[in-house]
Amino acid sequence: MRRALALAMRGWGRTAPNPLVGAVVVRDGEIVGEGWHAEYGGDHAEVTALRSAGALARGATMYVTLEPCNHHGLTGPCSDAVVIAGISRVVVATSDQNPVAAGGAARMRAGGTDVEFGVEEDAALELNAPFLHSLRSDRPFVQLKVALSLDGAIADASRRPGWLTGTAARLEVHRLRAGADAIAIGIGTALADDPQLTVRDVPLPRVPPLRVIFDGTARL
Repeated sequence: MRRALALAMRGWGRTAPNPLVGAVVVRDGEIVGEGWHAEYGGDHAEVTALRSAGALARGATMYVTLEPCNHHGLTGPCSDAVVIAGISRVVVATSDQNPVAAGGAARMRAGGTDVEFGVEEDAALELNAPFLHSLRSDRPFVQLKVALSLDGAIADASRRPGWLTGTAARLEVHRLRAGADAIAIGIGTALADDPQLTVRDVPLPRVPPLRVIFDGTARL
C-alpha cells in the first residue's frame, strides 16, 4: 500500500477535481502491475495497473489508495474493470466519500471479489485532505505558509525584500502551489514584495493556480 501511496503522488497538481489515487497489483508476493491517476480525464489508477499487469491480474491482489469508483464519467467504472480482470482480492486504504462515485466495494463483492478496507488509511486520508474536506464541508481547503527568521521576524530591520527561507523550503512551497487552485496574499505583501505567485522549479500543474490579493481599500 505504501508503494500505491507513493505512486498516487505522481499525479500531484494534475488530477483536480479528481483525487489522487495509486494502485498496485501483486501476485505471489511480487508486484506485477502498477498505476496512478496521472491526469484529469485520463485513465484511473486501477485501469492503468490492470493494463500493466495484463493476464497476471487474474487471481491477483490489488492494493489501491481509494475505493474504486462505481460510476460512468469521463471513464468507465473501475469496479467493473477490476471484476472483469479477475482480481480475486482488493485491499483499499479508505472508502470513497463522494456519493457520485461511491459503491465500488459493493459492486466488486457482488462480482465475486474479496474487498478489505483500512490499510494505511490515515496516510490515504492525508493524501487527499483537500478533496475530502471539500466533499464534507463545501468549503475550500486552506493552507497557510509563513516564512519567519529564527527570532520570529518576517523581514530584516531594513524591511528590504529578501529570502528568509532556504532552497529546500522554497522548493516545497512551489510543490504545494502546484497542488493548489489559488495562491492568495494580502495587499501589504503585494506592495512590499511584488511576488510572482507562480509555480516554478517543479512539475507544472494542469491548470495554473489563480493569483489572489486581498485588498479592502483598492490600493492596487
